[in-house]
Amino acid sequence: MIKIIFFALVLFIFAGCSLKYPFVTEYRVHSDMKHIKGINGSCKDKSIKISHAFSSNALMSNDMRYVLDKTKEFSYTESQWSISPSNAISYELLRILRDSKIFKNALISKSRSNSDLILETNIEEFVQHFIDKETKSYADVVISLTLIDAKNNKVISTNTFSSQIDAKTLDANGGVEALNNALSEVLLQSSIWIKKVCN
Repeated sequence: MIKIIFFALVLFIFAGCSLKYPFVTEYRVHSDMKHIKGINGSCKDKSIKISHAFSSNALMSNDMRYVLDKTKEFSYTESQWSISPSNAISYELLRILRDSKIFKNALISKSRSNSDLILETNIEEFVQHFIDKETKSYADVVISLTLIDAKNNKVISTNTFSSQIDAKTLDANGGVEALNNALSEVLLQSSIWIKKVCN
């Protein structure tokens, strides 16, 4: 009896090691937006700090969630984010503003350096929806941005940007592609707005 249990245990271990793919597939939040070049505007000699994004607890975790019929929320069991959407979107904003050259410097929220401006981010929606008895799916991204003068803590400007893009496939992979495309659109809108504020 012990030999049978031992043999079954060894077989189970080797079978587990032979898997080529992980049980859970990890996806990245990533925008394909090409940056907008800045001009010699009022922010050219100023530094900006990207504060860590405010969001729901769900977006601070690596769980990949979806909404069914606008009221029921579930998690994918075999798919998750490699980095939480909250962190990833903060990094994407930093990258876009750093590459745009609108500001002298773009700093992460943990930077010890003082900045002239602070960009606060509130992620209101970043989720895949299923509708019409799960025959259609789309990504919904809504982000609010507030530009603040760091010296006196006064709001310079605030705006909300949104995008909805249909998913090509009714699964996590289709949702990720649609979410990343919607995020790219929102970041494009955001960059245009920041550029106008700094003119």
